[in-house]
Amino acid sequence: MEPRMAIDPLPDFERSLALTQGNLDAAELAETHGVACGLLVRQADASLDAYLNLLALLEIVQEPGPALTSIFEEVLNATRDQLADEAFRLDLWLPEDEESLEDRTEALAQWCNGFLASMGAGNDPRIDTLSGEAAEALADIQEIALAELGGEHDGDEANEEEETAYAEIVEYVRIAALILREELRGPQDGDSIH
Repeated sequence: MEPRMAIDPLPDFERSLALTQGNLDAAELAETHGVACGLLVRQADASLDAYLNLLALLEIVQEPGPALTSIFEEVLNATRDQLADEAFRLDLWLPEDEESLEDRTEALAQWCNGFLASMGAGNDPRIDTLSGEAAEALADIQEIALAELGGEHDGDEANEEEETAYAEIVEYVRIAALILREELRGPQDGDSIH
């Protein structure tokens, strides 16, 4: 068995949020990763310039300073490595579990919005010919992008159920992104035939 390749983790979310100096909130920062994922799903060799131009086009970040540009470069490179990983070790760049469920849900919805905007930005004709499974994954991401938390619930049991549901949705979005990546990248050299 071959040793697994080390993959760089995404930058620390809270530290990166602080580097935005209030120009982005947590949901918008999560959205920047959705944009990176969507871009790399469509175009695995996308450059940092292409990513920054897309962030500007989508009016998320216009002119990041050097520190934020460096963070975005780390995000792009780590995401590229994770999407190429055969062990499917893709992480979504979202606020930490200590943040409120409402804030994390909003950030996940924004991540999905960024992913969808990035997928649509390329006018990629392959999007119109997705398999049933990939088209369903994309439709589900669209639904999650519209997600809102229900009303306030009392009791630890309701909170625990909501936390579990949130974790399951994050995992589903992660898998959906990987399904779309597989569909759009096509066969690669060295892929085994099942």
